[in-house]
Amino acid sequence: MKKYLLALCLIAISISIQAKPLSVVFEHNPPFQMINDSGFGYGPVYDFAQALVKQAGLSAQFTPKPWARIIEKDAQQPNTLILSISKTPQRSPQFIWLTSVYTGQQYIWKLRDEVDPEGKPVQVAIERDSHKMKSIYAYFQAENVLEVLNSTQALNALIKGRVQRFVGTTFAVSGKLASLGYSLNILEQLAVFNEGEFASQGLHLALTLGTEPEVLNALQQALIHPDTIKLQTELTHSFMQREQALLDAQMQKKLMVEH
Repeated sequence: MKKYLLALCLIAISISIQAKPLSVVFEHNPPFQMINDSGFGYGPVYDFAQALVKQAGLSAQFTPKPWARIIEKDAQQPNTLILSISKTPQRSPQFIWLTSVYTGQQYIWKLRDEVDPEGKPVQVAIERDSHKMKSIYAYFQAENVLEVLNSTQALNALIKGRVQRFVGTTFAVSGKLASLGYSLNILEQLAVFNEGEFASQGLHLALTLGTEPEVLNALQQALIHPDTIKLQTELTHSFMQREQALLDAQMQKKLMVEH
């Protein structure tokens, strides 16, 4: 009788999970996850999230959206998984943080060989509702900040000469440049950017508050499955390798210029 009741409970939980599909939302954020010309997602974090959801046995709908829309609307809805969101002290209580996918140092960038305007403050472009907005405002002053739709557009504003600075990690900047058809060589890394009290603890997969316990449990169990652990290890290792190669190339170029 007990086994029969246990079986009924497991079936009820399964039906409950299947009846409430998980909403997975993501922005165009090269090189982590991207949106192609047909409006479909792809990229290493996107692929990992799909594998995680499949391992959890959940029904999910993956939807690309502007970052501002995700933060202002989707982040308030339960049963929503957000891909590669920066974890900060201010955001910590606002989400259920599942796992980290990337951690990197933020740098200030400019166009190589570009001369800053005389007698005028330099301007910086930033994605609206980015975790870096407050620290960017404090460092560059609000009147010198150009807010745009996403981080790729912010970097493109630097390339087109609309602003003179961009802030991002070496790996992320390289990926965004590649998506725009450029190489990292067109930029010069100026200095480490101090994010102060708004410093990111890296990019994470995060669930919104109010998400069904069954959904959370299913994802947490999927994260400790050997297949998922292997995939996540490969994901983070590939990011580390690619970033180190970029950093080595930057250092080599700096040494060549100095000599």
